[in-house]
Amino acid sequence: MSIKKNLLEIESSRLELIEKSINSSSNFLRLSLYHNYFEKVLSLNDTNIQEAFLAEFIEDYINCICKFEVWGVEPDSTKIIIEVLKRISQLKIVNNYSDEIKYEITRIEEQKEKLKLILDGNEFQSEKSTKAFFPLIDNEAPYEFYGIVDSITVKISKASDGDKFIIVPSETEIEKRIAEQCTQSWLLALTLLKRYVKAPYKFHEVIISFDRKMGFYEGNSLGIALTLSFLQSLLNFYNPSYLINIKSQSAFTGGVLKSGEVLCTSEEIIKRKVAAVFFSEINTFVFPKCEETYAYFSLTQLKQKYPKRKLKLIPVEDINDVLNRRDIVDIKKQKFVVRSGKFIKKNWISAVATVLLAILFAYLFVMDFDDNPAILKAEGGVLYVKNKNGKVLWTKLVNVSKAEIQSNRFKNAKIVDIENDGKNEVLICGERDANNNFLINSAAVTCYNSEGIEIWQRVFRDKVISEREILDTNYTVHILDTLTYNGQKSVLLFASNNNSFSSAIYRLDLKTGNRLPGTFWASGHIMDGIIKDVDNDSKQEVVGVGYDNGYEDLVFFIIENDTLTTMRPTTNDYLLRGIPFANMKQFIRIPKTDYDNYYKSRTPEYFFGSYNFDNENKKFSWATKLRNDRDDVQVGYVYSIIDSSIEIVIDSDFRVIRDSLVASGKLKPPYTDTKEYKEILKNNILYWKDGKWVKASDI
Repeated sequence: MSIKKNLLEIESSRLELIEKSINSSSNFLRLSLYHNYFEKVLSLNDTNIQEAFLAEFIEDYINCICKFEVWGVEPDSTKIIIEVLKRISQLKIVNNYSDEIKYEITRIEEQKEKLKLILDGNEFQSEKSTKAFFPLIDNEAPYEFYGIVDSITVKISKASDGDKFIIVPSETEIEKRIAEQCTQSWLLALTLLKRYVKAPYKFHEVIISFDRKMGFYEGNSLGIALTLSFLQSLLNFYNPSYLINIKSQSAFTGGVLKSGEVLCTSEEIIKRKVAAVFFSEINTFVFPKCEETYAYFSLTQLKQKYPKRKLKLIPVEDINDVLNRRDIVDIKKQKFVVRSGKFIKKNWISAVATVLLAILFAYLFVMDFDDNPAILKAEGGVLYVKNKNGKVLWTKLVNVSKAEIQSNRFKNAKIVDIENDGKNEVLICGERDANNNFLINSAAVTCYNSEGIEIWQRVFRDKVISEREILDTNYTVHILDTLTYNGQKSVLLFASNNNSFSSAIYRLDLKTGNRLPGTFWASGHIMDGIIKDVDNDSKQEVVGVGYDNGYEDLVFFIIENDTLTTMRPTTNDYLLRGIPFANMKQFIRIPKTDYDNYYKSRTPEYFFGSYNFDNENKKFSWATKLRNDRDDVQVGYVYSIIDSSIEIVIDSDFRVIRDSLVASGKLKPPYTDTKEYKEILKNNILYWKDGKWVKASDI
C-alpha cells in the first residue's frame, strides 16, 4: 500500500475519531477509539507520521488513561491498553508527560496483577468501607468493557419543611427513574426503620453521593443498594439499640418497590453486570431471583476461562431476603456503653460548640465598636458594608452580577476616603428601593458616609447626537476607579445608554460630587476597565474593553486622562456631532470568529467578569463567550503592555463545540486549538495607527 493511500486512510480515521469522541461522554469508548486509531498510526513505524497524527490527541488520551481502572474490563483488553500506552511513552511528543505516563503504567499493571490473583481464586481483605456497591453499565462502551462497580455514600440530617434529596453528581434534571427509585427506596427504608426507631423525625435532608462520579447514572437497578444505604445511615443517625452493617465486598442490583419487592432488569443487562462484578474485587453479588437463570449462565461462561474465580451469586425476591442473610447484612445490638458514648459525643460537642459560639458572638457584639467601612460583600441583591472585623454596619439593595459576587470586584460599589481623614465613605450605583425592589435611578451614583447617610448624589444626563439619531439621556452608570488628577481626588465612572449605543467615561469630584471636565465618548458600550500607568510616564491611563457598534467588533483601548471632551474613532454613521477623536494610546478591534459568523452574532460577546490585569507580567486579559444561551468561555485574549502583542487562548468547551462544526462540514478547517486557527484569529485583529486600521504585521 502506498504512503499516500496510508495517509488518506489515517486522515479518514482521524476525522472519524474526532467526530465520535466529541459526541461521547464515555471514558471507555473514548479510550477504545483512541487505541484503535493509535494502533493504525503506530503500525506505519514512521516517527514523523506518528507525531503529526497523534500530537493533538495526547492530552485528552492521557486524561482518559488517568480515569481508567482494570475493574470490570476483560483482562485481554487491559493488556492491549498497557501495550499501546508503553509504545506511546516512547514518542518525543509525550516528553512533557513522561512522569505521568510512567505512574499510570505502574498503577494499571498493579491493578491488573491484583485482578489476576482474584481470578486465580485468591481472596483479599478489602480496604473499602462497608458500603453498598452496585455494578454500573456504560451503554456507550464496547462490549469487552463490561462496566464498573460503584458505591453510594449517604448523609442524613433533620429537615423542617419536607424531605429533600440531593444527588451528587447530578445533571440539571435527575434521570426520571433514578428520582423515582430514590423515593421508593426512601419510603421502604423508613418502613424498615420503624422496627428499630419508634418516633423518627417527620422530615429529613438526604445527600446521596455516587463515589465514582461517573456521570452516566440512569435506571432503577440500584434500588437494593439505595435502600440498604438509606437504612444503614438512618440507624447511624438515630443511634438505636441495633445497627446494620453491610458485609464488605458485596454488590447489589435490582430495583425495589416501597413494598419491598425486587424488580427485574433484563437478560442482556444482568449478564453484563455479572461480568462487571466477575472482573472486580467483589465476592458476593445479590440480584433479582427472576433473572437467576441468566446470571448463572453468564457466570458459567466466564468460569470456562477463569475456573478458580470465587464469586457467590445470591438471588432474592424482596428486601427481607437480603436483610435475613447474615452473609450479606450484619444486624447487631450495640453495647450500652458504645451507644451512650455516641450519644454523649454527638450532643455534647454540639452543645459546647453552641456555647462557645454564643460567647464569641457576644464578645464581638459588645467589644467591636469599629464603625469604619472596610469590606464590601454581596449576596444575591444585597450589598453588605462591613468593618475590618467583618461586622455588618449597614446594607443596601443593589444590582450585583454573579461574576461580581464570585470575584468580589464590584462595579456598583466602592469604599473611598473622600477627605483623607481615615474615615471611609461608600459610593453606590444601581441602588434599588427597599419597598418594591425597583431600581431607583440607574444613572445615579450616591456617596454615603460611614453610617450609611447620604452625602451627595449625582445623575448622568448628558445629551449627544449622532449622524443617525438623537440619543436620549437614559443611562446606567458604573464605577471605574478613583483617580487623583492635578492634585484633586476624583472618581471615574462609565455610563451606558439603556436604549441605544452611546457610552461615556466621566469624572466627579470625590468630595462634592461635582462634575469635572473631561469626558470620553464611545459608540458602543464600555464593559469594563481599570486605571493604570501603562507606560511609566507618571500619568494614569484608562485601559478598557467594550463594544463598537459601528465596526461591530469587540474593542480594547487605552486613553490618557485629560480635561477634554473626545470620542473613540468609529464609522461615519456612529460619529457623535461636534466631538473630536481622542488621541488613542492604543485601540484594537477584536473581530468576530467564524463561529460568531455562523450563528449570525452582530459582535463577539464579551464574557462578564473576565477582565483582569496581571501586574507581574504586565498583561491585560479578557474573554469572549459562546452564544446567549451558554455561559462558557469562547476565546481568551491576553494583551502585553511590553510589546503590544496579543496571545490567543482557546477554551476547551469552545474547542469541542467548534470542532464538531468543523467535523460536520459546517465550518472550514483548521481545527480550533491549533496554531493555524490561532494565527487566523490573530491576523484578523486590527490596530489603529496613524488614522487607519492595520494588522499587527504592519505596525
